[in-house]
Amino acid sequence: MSPVNFNMLLKRGGNEALDINSNYGTKIHLVTNGSDWYWTVFSIMSCAALAYIVAAFFVPRKERFFHYTSIAAAMFSALAYFSMASNLGWTGVETEFSHYQDLGIRQVFYARYIGWFLASPLLIVNMAFLAGLSWPTVLFMAGMQEIYVIAGLIGALVPSDYKWGYFTYGVAAFILVLYNLVYVAIQSIQTLQSASVYEKLTTQFRFVVGSVGLVYLLYPISWGLSEGGNVISPTSEGVFYGVLDIMALPLINSAVLYLTRQVDFNELGL
Repeated sequence: MSPVNFNMLLKRGGNEALDINSNYGTKIHLVTNGSDWYWTVFSIMSCAALAYIVAAFFVPRKERFFHYTSIAAAMFSALAYFSMASNLGWTGVETEFSHYQDLGIRQVFYARYIGWFLASPLLIVNMAFLAGLSWPTVLFMAGMQEIYVIAGLIGALVPSDYKWGYFTYGVAAFILVLYNLVYVAIQSIQTLQSASVYEKLTTQFRFVVGSVGLVYLLYPISWGLSEGGNVISPTSEGVFYGVLDIMALPLINSAVLYLTRQVDFNELGL
């Protein structure tokens, strides 16, 4: 019997995504450590989706709206991270700046933006409905969030300084979302419960909204350092975005689900 080649076994058991799906044509691209990180986030999002599915069985069927949207958001995010971990769903874009490396083709994952386009409005919808906002307001906030994502995607694909126009437009759209969360939603949630109850709920909701505002305001910074300004590597970009996505979905959204236990679904109209 021939001796076992442990080095070969380790190689076969490792992450071969970049070997199978290469970074051909790019100078600034993902490395294996970055792919490993994406697999980690994929696992976290998948576990979150599974946890939301299990949790849905412990609430009445008529009160599963927030669980359904959370399941969908987690699955959309998991699918996006599966694509990026596999080094798929990307294109090459000529860099405008040479902060990280000399000018060249940088790898930009459009799969990330597709995931955001599908998942992030659902998180906004959850918070908006929890606050008892009307359908027109909820749809407006979801639409502005999608404009925020689309503007970021187009800007990331533009090689010239015109990308900053899309960046500015997207941030302006998000400011409208944040205004409705910070001001309109907090006022609305105070009318949902009796005076003895809503004070605690409003305080908790303010904390959630503050967390969302902080996390979401870090996304434009990450964009400016990565696809926009080419200051950090695609792997560092993945870590930055990944941490923010984990904070937004499994953490903050789970807090929103917890708060839904304190509201009357009949008053929410769901």
